[in-house]
Amino acid sequence: MITLLAVLYAIYAFAYMYSYKSGYSLLRYMYKRKNINAYLSVELIFLILTSLIVFTKQPLNWIVAILMFMHLVGIAWLVTNPKNFYEMVEESVKLDENLIENTVAGSFFISSVLVFFSRIVF
Repeated sequence: MITLLAVLYAIYAFAYMYSYKSGYSLLRYMYKRKNINAYLSVELIFLILTSLIVFTKQPLNWIVAILMFMHLVGIAWLVTNPKNFYEMVEESVKLDENLIENTVAGSFFISSVLVFFSRIVF
């Protein structure tokens, strides 16, 4: 299950990076207001997988628990205050689009590596 989560994070990292380098931005697609269901679906998939790992594996995997909490906060923020969420997204994209694209792809890749190696360490 941990390997599946790590591979899923890696796939999303490569999808975001490849789409950006090829001229189409998957990140901008996911962050559009009309695509809120697609974004929430992806977040829910990660929340379910991380929750399964946290609540079924012993001892507690802290890295996956932190990622689970981050996905939970992201979902809660988007559901409770979508206006504020999208204002923050629009402001961050205005500042530097390259930085945002690379940061999101990099964070997914780092999450993939951390989750993969957490099965060895913990």
